Amino acid sequence: MANYHHGDLRNTLITIAIELLADEGVHGLSLRKIAQRAGVSHNAPYMHFADKEAVLAAIAEHGFQQLATQVKGAIAQAEDSTRQQLIVASRTYVDFAIHHPHHVQVMFRPMDVTQYPTLAEASQASLNQLFEIVRSGQVKGELAAGDTHCMTKAVWAMMHGVAMISIAYGAEAGSTGKTAIEDQVSVFVSFLLDGLAMGDRIVDSD
Repeated sequence: MANYHHGDLRNTLITIAIELLADEGVHGLSLRKIAQRAGVSHNAPYMHFADKEAVLAAIAEHGFQQLATQVKGAIAQAEDSTRQQLIVASRTYVDFAIHHPHHVQVMFRPMDVTQYPTLAEASQASLNQLFEIVRSGQVKGELAAGDTHCMTKAVWAMMHGVAMISIAYGAEAGSTGKTAIEDQVSVFVSFLLDGLAMGDRIVDSD
């Protein structure tokens, strides 16, 4: 059993909740189990979390923060082109999802974010990373002019779709190898960007 330091009980409880989530999934997570593993009273978690939903919100917030950190690091090492930055961002997103499937499930489950403003901020900050890449690509002429928000959502939808398919069907599809998945992400991003780059021509032809 891991040794936990309770100087910051809230973060300790979140760490334990994430471990339980990975071991038993959302349905196996409970404040009682978190308290037991932390070695504290059953009532101790309620000092920091009103209920299980609040714990899940904290887990989701942690996930978005971790994802944003990983994406930021990957982008910093990428070539200065919209295509390459979106490829590495997408690869990082998919890799994160594959290695943290239960975490991702919590991050994107229906939740009233108005009750958890810091979760909403973390989620938006993660999406803003894509928005800035897309906007920069438009400024540099690497992407067509148009609704930046819609383009960003298109990229995110592609990334999330590939991630979910990789989690659900990776083994059956024979694409569990890291190289195979990275290659697929690169192809999908290229397909999408080729379409976005032609946006002006498509609009003009209507």
